[in-house]
Parts: sequence; C-alpha cells; structure tokens
Amino acid sequence: MVELANYFLEKFCQEKGRNLLTFNQASLRRLISYDYPGNITELETIIKRLVLMIPESETILTEKLLWSLESTKNAFRLDLLNQFPWLRKFILSRWYPQALWLIIMVIFVPITIMGFVGPQTRSENVILNLFWAWWWPIYLLLFPILGRFWCSVCPFMITGEWLRKFSLWLFPRQQLSWTSNGLNQWGSWFVFVSFTAIYLWEKLWDLSHTPYLSASLFLIITGGAVIFSLIYENRLWCRYLCPIGGMNGMFAKLSVIELRSSEAVCGSQCTTQGCYKGGDATPVTFAEALPNEAQATEGCPFNLGPSKLTDNRNCILCMGCIKACPHRSIQLNLRFPGSDLWQNHHGFWAEIALMLLLFGGVFLHYSDTILSRFGLDKVLLDSQHLLTAIPCAILFLSVPFLLTFSIHQIAKLVHHQIMSYEKVIYAYLLMTLAVNLAYHLPFAVTEAGSVFQVIANTFGYNNFTIPSITWSLDVANFLQDSVLLTGLIGSIYFLYKITQNNFLSSAPHLLLMVGFTGFLMSL
Repeated sequence: MVELANYFLEKFCQEKGRNLLTFNQASLRRLISYDYPGNITELETIIKRLVLMIPESETILTEKLLWSLESTKNAFRLDLLNQFPWLRKFILSRWYPQALWLIIMVIFVPITIMGFVGPQTRSENVILNLFWAWWWPIYLLLFPILGRFWCSVCPFMITGEWLRKFSLWLFPRQQLSWTSNGLNQWGSWFVFVSFTAIYLWEKLWDLSHTPYLSASLFLIITGGAVIFSLIYENRLWCRYLCPIGGMNGMFAKLSVIELRSSEAVCGSQCTTQGCYKGGDATPVTFAEALPNEAQATEGCPFNLGPSKLTDNRNCILCMGCIKACPHRSIQLNLRFPGSDLWQNHHGFWAEIALMLLLFGGVFLHYSDTILSRFGLDKVLLDSQHLLTAIPCAILFLSVPFLLTFSIHQIAKLVHHQIMSYEKVIYAYLLMTLAVNLAYHLPFAVTEAGSVFQVIANTFGYNNFTIPSITWSLDVANFLQDSVLLTGLIGSIYFLYKITQNNFLSSAPHLLLMVGFTGFLMSL
C-alpha cells in the first residue's frame, strides 16, 4: 500500500512538473487504514486529486486533506494527538505518569498512617474527608471523561511497582508469566466477591465513619498489589483481581476517550511490537518525529497491544504504547460516550454481576430509610445483629438484579425477539454510575470544603479556625436530581442504541429505569 501510494504520488507530481510531495505520519496512517472498495483504481484517483488540489507552495500532505478516507473503526472519532501537538509532547515526557506518581504517594502514605494514629472521628481525621468527600466524587466523575485513567496513577499499583523493582534489584530473578486463560472469568468473580465483602464491611461496621477501618482497606488492597507484583510479571492483580480495577474497567466503557491503534499500520509497518513486548529505543525515520519518540519501554502492563483492544476495559491510559511506537500508529480518540456498549460489545456474567452489585450498593446505603418507610425500623443492619443483618444486606444488594431480570422475563413474554438479558442489561451501566455519584455528592458538597480544618484537627490543632467553603444539603439535592435525570436520559439512549430495531420490545426496561430514578430521587 505505501509503495503504491508513493509510486502514484511521484508519477503525478512529475506529470504536473512540481516538487515531490510527501505524506506525514497522520495522513499515511489514514491512507493505510482505509478499506478502498474501488481497489487500486480508487487509490490512484485519490492521489491524483490530491496532487491537483495542493498549492505549489505546499510540500506535505496532511491528514485533513484525506478527511474522506475514514475507516469504519474511526467513524465519528477525532485523534487528540494530532489536534493538540502539545499533548503528544507531554505524554512523551518524563512528567507522565512518573511525576503524578510522586504527587499521589505524597498524599497516600501520610493519610493512610493517620487513619491508624489520628483521631477516630470523621470530622477530625483527614483520611475520611479525602476518601469519601474528595476521592469518590472526583473518581466517579473521571470515568465518562478519562475512563480507567485512575489505574495509571493508583497508589496501590505504584507501591507494588516500586517494591517489585526494588526486589528485582536486590534479588535478581525471573518472575512468573501469566496468560488470560481462565483469569477473565474466575478473576472477575473474585472481584465480585471482594466488592460484596467490602459493602458488608462498610455497612455493618460503619467503615465510612471509622478511620482505621478505611486505612485497613487501603492496606489490604495494597497488599494484594504488592504480593502479585513480587511473584508475577506485569500487573496481574490490577487487570484481574483488584476490586477497584474491576469497577474501573467496567465504567471505562462509558468514556469519551479511547486509545486505539491502526491495525493496518501495525501489521504492515511494525516489526518490533515494542508497545506490547517492550524493548530498547527504536530508530525513527519520518520527518516530523519528536526527539523522544520510540522510547525504550517495559511494554504493556496488561499484556495487551493497542491493536488488540476492542473496548476500554483493559486500557489504563499509561501511554507506554505511545512512547514506544515508532510509526505513530496509536490514536487517542475523542468519541461518542459509551460507544463500546453497542459496537461489537461482548459482556459477561461476572461483569454484569459486579455492575448490578454496585447499583445495589446504593440501596444498601439507604437501607435504613427504606426500612423505615416500610415500618421496619426495628431491623438493624450493624455488626451487633449479624444473623439478620447479613441476609438483609445481601437482599438490598440484590434488588437491581431481581428487578431487571424479572422485567426482562416479562419483556420476553411480550416480544419473543428481544435481545438477551446479557446484552440489554448494559443499558443500565450509566445509571449505575449516576446513582453512585448521586449518593456521594452530599459528602462533597457539605464536607469537601472543610478539608484544611480537618487536616488541622487531625494533627491536634483543634484551636485553629480555618475558613471552609461548604454548601447546604439543598444544593446537594439539586445536584443529585440533576445527575439522576442525566443518568436516566443517557440510559434510555443507550437502551435504544443497544436494542436498535427492538427498542419498543424493551419498553418494560424503560419503565423500570424511570421507576428506579423516581424512587431514588425520593430518597
């Protein structure tokens, strides 16, 4: 393909009597990725038209001149690396992500320590303020924008990586390799069970108001990352076993950002596979290359090349593939949110179970209010009544599954051609994110602005009065309603896109979405 394109380009430049034009990397990638339904004749026509159109003063054929050559995979996508050259420079620099690692660890280590040694009340310990009022709302808001970005700067992972490198320096050895066989399934169920345990721990032992328990949760997850980092190559824990990572991978499918590569370019131009396997720096031959392109890297931490990505689940935006690629095959695309859910999407039961568990977690958070409405005030969900509390808590966690599955059976009775439950249920993914964000917003509105006062209290300076910026619960309730309504509208649209011609047959699901939203708004 490249040889033919260059041949036609030279031929028509000579016929017109002008200096030879050249392709830049972005235009070359677009040229190679196109399907050419008209075969060689179409390619020849395209090159001839370009030569006739380009002014004599131009010498480079840029991507915008080939706007009509759009592969189906790149439909409605905009490559941010081409649109904003400074972004590529930042990603290639040492600032990303290593500088962010230092910032995260400077915060993570002291607040974890203060969770054990500081005061054990929510208003006097910074770990609870930063974790519940700051981290959770910001973390949930990141998913629709940057997908699984948090995994690239996660302190649990950073600790594991640093200790891995230190241990390999101290005791040089060959770590165990791993493949994805079986891990996708049983690893995801491990994540589901872990998250169930976390929910029970949080509710029955009041995790959100107990600093040392929150710090203990940090250490448990960090321990898992460290143990598997010392034994296995790359980040097996992060990809398959970390409960936070499992949630990240699922919600990342909603992101407006995706990292992909051109399979045509990778297949025809690349011989090193540095983005996947890692390796030394590679010579770069194209004219517009930056000095630090095609760097030496350790390869993909998830054992996946960008050409193998079909959705955002297993991309943490570490950008190692961009640093390694000598052909600029990697694209950081702006796309329509949630595109993964209806473009050749393949869900699986363990991920569905996790999604519905996270939805059910909101019902568990409001269980006291719900029980009160039904006159069951005497049913207590705490560690003093485990025999009744655990079954009740599991029932609350199961509410979304029980309702969505029942509604789907009703929909099947009405319309036999309805899509399978495993496909339709992903329309609830945005709603799951929205209800969790709505739950955490009051903490951000009423507590986040007092973080400096809480820090002072944590270190025993209770006599200092530091100005705080907080809002009333009325503001929080308005934001909650706005988020829930946005989640409802988006979920209905996702339901339409996923079911396509069978949208009307999914009317029971639409009514259930409205019912979920109305009920949660009333809480």
